[in-house]
Amino acid sequence: MKIIKLTNQRFGTPAFHIIKSGYALYEDGKGYVAFSSERDQYGILTPFIPRGGRKALQSLLDAGGFSSFDGMEYVNAF
Repeated sequence: MKIIKLTNQRFGTPAFHIIKSGYALYEDGKGYVAFSSERDQYGILTPFIPRGGRKALQSLLDAGGFSSFDGMEYVNAF
């Protein structure tokens, strides 16, 4: 996994989407890390972007990653 900076990336569909900016984890060939519980009321899934930004994500990677993958999905921008 690597840390990627998102700048005005669109998630959802071209007709109905959410624009996100910030730092997120990206897995080559799969997409951005997201959690199923974070879907909004319209069903749009967006990447996990912690409030601590890049430092929070780096701390997560330095500690060995996630302790559980339950409810984790990958999402891609369009």
